[in-house]
Amino acid sequence: MITDKTKRKVALFLKEFLGVGTTKLGTGGGGTNPTATDLDVPLSTSATSNATSSDDRVVEIKTSFSGSALQGYTIREVGFFGSLPTDSEMGDIDVTADYDITTAGNRETVMLGRINFDAIGNFSTTDTIEVIYTMEVE
Repeated sequence: MITDKTKRKVALFLKEFLGVGTTKLGTGGGGTNPTATDLDVPLSTSATSNATSSDDRVVEIKTSFSGSALQGYTIREVGFFGSLPTDSEMGDIDVTADYDITTAGNRETVMLGRINFDAIGNFSTTDTIEVIYTMEVE
């Protein structure tokens, strides 16, 4: 068990660490391979996502897509991507008190998570699709 204060600190770290990223939608629907680096069948459309904190232990990544970008597609998967420090940069975070994550030189795009689901589709141009990925520190 970790204390409530530690849960809050981990959630705040995740929010700052994930910051602004990208969300992609795709038409693949199979299971998720833990070594995957992209969606099974990604669409060419993507949107900027922002990490926010809704309470002491919850971090949410929110993204919106316009229906006009999704016309003719049946969506079966969503992926969340971030530009994160490389493994060696993570070592610098551990030992450097004044490390600034926003100016880190060595970064890599990482798929933070992928969710497959039952197909949704037949979007109209006036639709707005909001995707929310919620992480709770327990």
